Amino acid sequence: MNVPSKSRMTASRATSPLFAGEGASAGGRDAMTVTAWVARVNGALKAAIGPAWVRGEIGEWKVWASGHAYFSLKDESATVAAMMWSDQVRRLPFRPEPGTVVLALGAPNVYPPSGRLSFVATELEPAGVGALRVAYEQLKRKLQEEGLFDPARKRPLPALPRRIGVVTSRHGAALRDVLKVLSRRFPNAHVTVYPVTVQGERAPEEIAAAVAAFSRHRGADVLIVARGGGSKEDLAAFDDERVVRAVAASEIPTISAVGHEVDVTLTDFAADVRAATPSQAAELVVARREELQGLLARGEKELVSALGARLADARTELLSLSGEEALAGFASRVQDASREAGGLSRALLSAVRGLPSLYGERLAWAEGRLRSWPDRAALPRRGEAVESERRALVDRLTARLLRASEALAERASRLSALDPLQVLSRGYAVVSRAGQLVPITDASSTSPGDRLRVLLARGELLAEVREVVPGGDRRGPGGTDVV
Repeated sequence: MNVPSKSRMTASRATSPLFAGEGASAGGRDAMTVTAWVARVNGALKAAIGPAWVRGEIGEWKVWASGHAYFSLKDESATVAAMMWSDQVRRLPFRPEPGTVVLALGAPNVYPPSGRLSFVATELEPAGVGALRVAYEQLKRKLQEEGLFDPARKRPLPALPRRIGVVTSRHGAALRDVLKVLSRRFPNAHVTVYPVTVQGERAPEEIAAAVAAFSRHRGADVLIVARGGGSKEDLAAFDDERVVRAVAASEIPTISAVGHEVDVTLTDFAADVRAATPSQAAELVVARREELQGLLARGEKELVSALGARLADARTELLSLSGEEALAGFASRVQDASREAGGLSRALLSAVRGLPSLYGERLAWAEGRLRSWPDRAALPRRGEAVESERRALVDRLTARLLRASEALAERASRLSALDPLQVLSRGYAVVSRAGQLVPITDASSTSPGDRLRVLLARGELLAEVREVVPGGDRRGPGGTDVV
């Protein structure tokens, strides 16, 4: 073991910065207090080494109640205690975890109360991966475990919103794109814009507050949160936990339209719908007029089809009653009356169509007679005769039309009288066994306990035979007593 000589130690004390300056004389020896010595050591370390970047793996990480973080940095051969003050911990864009390899900027320091050497870090970055990416993945995993990205939470967008809310920059291209599309596709839409900062330190707080305000006051039927494209750092506000939670908690269906198609933010996962661009968000909110007209046309077609099916069912049910004697041959009589009415209609139409020809022939004949008539003095009298004949022709035509109209009305009245529903509306009913369509016309064909179906003009009754009272063809009381 080599032990330095006294003279060498004296020379060392005289030249070393650790022993320069303050001191105390004790028996002719220079001496320093421990405090002074530690202060000199820290000064020498800072002067000799200063702030430096150190690469190492976090061995442990603990944040005390004061907010200061205490951890260790290590590699294969060495370990050093480290710490970071609370204000720097709060500014970290990610959450350090044991096992994470980081790049740490800091300086050595000896803590006077314990004499422990530690590395005081002012900055931390994940080694090989950007801090924003690490923070993104950590927050994504955390919120996903809480269920904020669950597809079951997604709500459909309203079909035709009357009020549309937009949260974006007042001067950005995103707002211009949204308004342009909305004005083209649905000019009558009412749009409310909540201007916010979309980049920088204030952006997350402003965006979250705007979304919460729309949700709290129900100021819109649908909400668009939009921003134009940019780098990952430019879009960082939409990966902020405050913004993501505000969008997830919104009472209004929300569309996230941040960046371009390749940009995916955590807000996209929390929103009800993700749009690749702000323009696409506006297209999703309102349909084109042509699309709405097509939707109405399809609805009209479906309604007509449903009504047709309903009428067909009613017609089938009506025809099923033709087994009753009172209604027997009804369909045949309806067809005969329909054919007769059709014949009258065609005859009437033919007569009307022939009027110009008939009238023209009469006029031509009258004109010919007038031109060949030798006695001009008789022309006035002939004119009166022509006018009289014209009036007579009109009267005969009117009478013929009136008779045809009366005949048609009579047929229609007869046809209406045969309508079984008209018969039922006068208080009559059609009685059949439950589950059958053949009407019952004789009380003796039933037995106590039989279940009957009583068809009325409006609705039907289900009844049970309680007593059978035999009888002939009579119109008074008697027959089957039902309940």
